Amino acid sequence: MVKDEFFGNDDQRAVLRRGRGMAALLGQDKRYSYYGRTVGLVGPEDGDIDQLAALATVQGNAAYGAVPLDQVEAIKSSLLARGLVPMHYEKWQGAGSAIEAAREIVATLSLPEDVTMSRLDASTADETLASLAEMALGCGVLPLCGEVLRGLLRPAVCLVAVDRTAKVVSCAASSAYAHEDHPTHGMQAWWGMLATDPARRGQRLSLVLGAHAVLEMESRFGFGDFMTGVEPGNAPSESVCARMGLSRGNSAIIGCADPRALASGRMTK
Repeated sequence: MVKDEFFGNDDQRAVLRRGRGMAALLGQDKRYSYYGRTVGLVGPEDGDIDQLAALATVQGNAAYGAVPLDQVEAIKSSLLARGLVPMHYEKWQGAGSAIEAAREIVATLSLPEDVTMSRLDASTADETLASLAEMALGCGVLPLCGEVLRGLLRPAVCLVAVDRTAKVVSCAASSAYAHEDHPTHGMQAWWGMLATDPARRGQRLSLVLGAHAVLEMESRFGFGDFMTGVEPGNAPSESVCARMGLSRGNSAIIGCADPRALASGRMTK
């Protein structure tokens, strides 16, 4: 029996639940993306603005994963005209460079002696998921649905650092993003969900976990290309991405929220 593992406030849990249901309906259609939050369209060529708006209205949130930079402002304006709240993220990505950077990080950095790295799976205790969610949400980061975190739904890895009191103090994750048969993004994985307990910051825990997540996605599932979204001007996230061998690409991620479902207009940090 699959656990009903959705985290966050009432609005966020409802959106995640609808996203999981939509993934069950559309998961075999190569136009759509899903990495554990909501179903989106890989790019404008996979569905027009009305289709993206419909996904956001049904789920509460949706996104284009790859919008050419010269189309960004027009798409944001079109979403606003439909009563949706657009979010613009710079798309940072890297293929061989991400693998090389991850190997360098793993070779030169290690976790402190008082924490242990663990990969979530079907046998992971519910208490560990709850501790992960509490820590990540406290950092403004919304965890993916439990089936993805545990690697039960699609190729995905979630790594946590656990201290001697069994408390999760840091996390990182990576998941398949588009359908494997998508012509341009089928083997590009989403990477992110980096969060660290404020008391443990400065120890580069999420950087180490993030590097291991990249290498596990490569060794377990064959992914060699990684991407993530960063709000423009978020210098700390940009620094981590650069350290991970990612760089700004020639496209952006454009998300949108239905304010009736997400009063804040945001799905996650």
